[in-house]
Amino acid sequence: MPMWVTGNCNRSPLELRRHRHCGLMPPSGQLSYYRAQGFTLLEVITVVIIIGVIISFASLSVSQNDDHRVRDEVERIQHLLQLVSEEAVLQGKELALQINRDGYEFVSLEGDKWLPVTEDKVLRKREFPDLFTLELSLWGKSMNLEDKDKPSRIMLLSSGEITPFLLLFKMDNGEAYQLKGDLTGKLKLYTPGESPEESS
Repeated sequence: MPMWVTGNCNRSPLELRRHRHCGLMPPSGQLSYYRAQGFTLLEVITVVIIIGVIISFASLSVSQNDDHRVRDEVERIQHLLQLVSEEAVLQGKELALQINRDGYEFVSLEGDKWLPVTEDKVLRKREFPDLFTLELSLWGKSMNLEDKDKPSRIMLLSSGEITPFLLLFKMDNGEAYQLKGDLTGKLKLYTPGESPEESS
């Protein structure tokens, strides 16, 4: 019976080549296996392609998730502006959305000062997610959102009028959501690929 691991073998090198009975040398089929145990070029290319496809799908999933989160944020601001505009009319108060690069809050004109609205948690101060670059135009003029000493405000007046504005939420992929408001209080959301100029 052949011995592969611990068996003793006193055969000559010639005999070892002729007979694969000794544990020092596996059968010729096993020798071929050991010689071919490295990856072929086709196998390497296949693995690289599979990894690339997986990464592409993962990146697409993250991008779509970010897009949904940005849209949710824009729609939240749109709904809050509509709500607060209606409240301003019902309560006969002058309210505003005060906004900067980091976030926004609703304020109320008390005497000659704008004070944060604190009695309603829905109108609490909020921070923007780190998913987009924000730009704001009031009356067609671009505003500096970095100046916290002179905050930009979208007025929501008791007359039902609001400050004409355009908010642009630009994502890293170059696409942007836009939220536009006119003097009459009408609000319009534009998805990536749409433009206020084209729809006007």
